[in-house]
Amino acid sequence: MVAFSWWMFATPSYNIVERVPGLDNRPPQKPISDSIFIGENFDTMGTIDEIVPGSWPRFRGADIDNINKDLTPLAESWDTSGPPVVWQTTLGEGYAGPSVLNGRVYVLDYNEKRKADMLRCFTLKSGTEVWRRWYTVEFKKNHGYSRTIPSVTEKYIVTMGPRSHVMCLDPVTGDVNWTIDIEKEYGIPGSSKGKVTPEWYNGQCPLIDGDIAVFAPGSKALMVGVDCATGKVLWTTPNPDSLRMSHTSVMPFTILGKKMYIYNALGGVVGVSAEGDDKGKLLWKTTDWSPPIVVASPIYLGNGELVVFGSYGAGAAKIKITSGESGYSAVVTEQHKASEGLAAEQHTPIFINDHLWTVMPENAGILKKQLACFHKSNLITPVWSS
Repeated sequence: MVAFSWWMFATPSYNIVERVPGLDNRPPQKPISDSIFIGENFDTMGTIDEIVPGSWPRFRGADIDNINKDLTPLAESWDTSGPPVVWQTTLGEGYAGPSVLNGRVYVLDYNEKRKADMLRCFTLKSGTEVWRRWYTVEFKKNHGYSRTIPSVTEKYIVTMGPRSHVMCLDPVTGDVNWTIDIEKEYGIPGSSKGKVTPEWYNGQCPLIDGDIAVFAPGSKALMVGVDCATGKVLWTTPNPDSLRMSHTSVMPFTILGKKMYIYNALGGVVGVSAEGDDKGKLLWKTTDWSPPIVVASPIYLGNGELVVFGSYGAGAAKIKITSGESGYSAVVTEQHKASEGLAAEQHTPIFINDHLWTVMPENAGILKKQLACFHKSNLITPVWSS
């Protein structure tokens, strides 16, 4: 400090001036803050060309079964050059996938250079980028960044970013209807059970059911329904057991004649009413299936039976839903490790014609990394595997 003072006063010809942002050719520096302005920036990139048919409006498609009902004939084989590439684009690292509606392709991307979470809109025919809606949010690379698939209808598109930031936009113009910071709205500071976003970031894909956006925050609220037009919270499901957000998504199924939102949270599996005067009411829950990491979403097998999955060797379980005068109840009827039968590490299996198709995980014993098919009546012995 003494040497610095001597240098300052002994060399008065050295001109020291205050640094003014922009005068030294540096880009503007924003202080790192917890204040995140969701959807604050918008870029117009191009214009929509011919609207071609094609629809995949949300995670696992319109019918939530991951089956493409398009009857366009597919080639059985290609030559060594493979199928022709119509268009392609570069995205940031992650597991996010696109949704498609009315000639537009939407994907939630993370731009490392801008440190920006952005919804990008492309034309389905040519791949021309039409617009992007984005906001600055910083986090460390953790198995990449983006995880989720937007949910889009004729009137709304809803996204849920890696740190549980929600945007509801006009799907054509990209104008903002409303935003929610789920971490701030539903988290409990200083509480381990009050944490919202799970490790490795959010993997819950948003659900639009009618004109209501449905989320499962955990912490302060087990599940919420939000009016897409206004952003008003229409109903909230209490969370007395402090269940937490997992990497799975809310699945709407009609079980025993009742439409329900099924969710495999960290800590248990729940069914919430999705219709009638009791919409948002917790109908049943079980904490007997509670693996520490859950990624694949529940599947309804019919006859009141669900199959649920756990990661890192946890395997799968069957849950039986029944109803009576006192309401609904849920019982875990069977469960097994990944090395013992049907399992799904990340991708939710496909269920059709009473059979489940799944990619078996690394820790599945002799079936590891194979495509396997199981009948719903026997989740232990595969019908066949690759």
